Amino acid sequence: MKNHNLRGVGTVFRYTMQQHYKTRSVMVFLIILFALSLTVFPLLSRSSDTGKEVTETAITKLYIQNDLEFPINWEAIHNDSRYAKLDIALSTTVLNKDDLKELLNKEQTSAAAIVHTDASKGGFEITGYYGENGKITTEDMATLNRVLRDVLHEAILSSLNVSPEQEATVNSTAVSQVQLAEEFRSNKEIISTDTHMVVSMFYSYAIMLLSTLAMSYIFQLCIEEKTSKLVESLLVSVKPMALLVGKIAAVTCFLFIGLGLIGVGLFISYQIAKNINPDAAAASLAKVSGFFHVELGSVNLGIGNILLLLVSILIAYSISASFSGIVGSCCSKTEDLQHASVAVVLFLMIGYMTATMAPAFESDGTNAFLSIFPLTSMYVALPNYLCGKISAIVLIIGMAVQLLTAFFLARLAGSVYSMMLLYRGGFPKPKQLFRMLRENRASAKAAAGKEANHEA
Repeated sequence: MKNHNLRGVGTVFRYTMQQHYKTRSVMVFLIILFALSLTVFPLLSRSSDTGKEVTETAITKLYIQNDLEFPINWEAIHNDSRYAKLDIALSTTVLNKDDLKELLNKEQTSAAAIVHTDASKGGFEITGYYGENGKITTEDMATLNRVLRDVLHEAILSSLNVSPEQEATVNSTAVSQVQLAEEFRSNKEIISTDTHMVVSMFYSYAIMLLSTLAMSYIFQLCIEEKTSKLVESLLVSVKPMALLVGKIAAVTCFLFIGLGLIGVGLFISYQIAKNINPDAAAASLAKVSGFFHVELGSVNLGIGNILLLLVSILIAYSISASFSGIVGSCCSKTEDLQHASVAVVLFLMIGYMTATMAPAFESDGTNAFLSIFPLTSMYVALPNYLCGKISAIVLIIGMAVQLLTAFFLARLAGSVYSMMLLYRGGFPKPKQLFRMLRENRASAKAAAGKEANHEA
């Protein structure tokens, strides 16, 4: 690309940014997005409050109905200091709900618990009841239910003669690993398959999300220019290549400003939740990380790798944005957006689906190949490196392939945009598009030759 083809990029960039943020709906959307991100951790912490333990209890008497077939030492409840003086009344008859409601509303510091088998879930269930107008709170009853659950659990283990050590073994997670003999001899730490799959999935999803958002913005700008006839006036002072690059640069700012607002909002949200209830905030984070059963702490995320992450995201974004620019340039009317979206989504999904499934195979050859292959490299190269599945040399080769791909697609996007800027026909098929490119280049060379002969 020649430098004079990029003159006016700054002008197009500033104009697009001003037009975008001048729209009131955009500003309202960003404000709502930021406000929603601020509520994430307080809401998660609030949902964890139902699991908050009380230090003192208002419950003085507990009615228990045990529908299980084996005896339970309910006196073990007294081992908890909060319930040391709790009056336990074992019911030999079925507790009627109407009578129970009347009793608990009358005895404001009494509660009831029914222990029965839950056939649908294949286990046991403890249902706690307390009066509507009493002094007992939901947290108080939830705490007692947990104590009852522990007592029930101990009774089950005792009836089966299971020791605490045997219980720990049964509840432990069996991890399957595939490791080279060389790695075993060198005592090299290997990251679990689950962790590798989660890291690849989240990274690929982030790339997919960015690419999809960029696609919609770029398509919209291309259609608006053609339908508003604005492009004819812009072409007087700005080259087509500068027009496309300025638009893509503006779209990049749109996206990263929005993502930055979400990131800042989440950070502030966590700090707010941490100040309100540190335990609940920590529990919400643990709940999110524990949901996937992975060891994210084993992933190397030092300063260097974080910078590498940002560079990789930018390169991957450049590839998808350039491809969206190529396809978007072929749109002349709103009806063409469907064809364009299918083309870009198909391009993105090939790499995305491969990236999410490949870690399950745990093949070094597959990991290396996918880290270098152009369609999949932007999805899998960095996760494979962070999880220790490929060497630094393979990563460098993969990123070099990504840079070449981004450069080639950017050049191609500039050529297609220049050619299709005033095009008003139907959405061209790939074969037709490349034929038009060859004809356009041939005519451009012929025109350049005539001009040179005329000057001579």
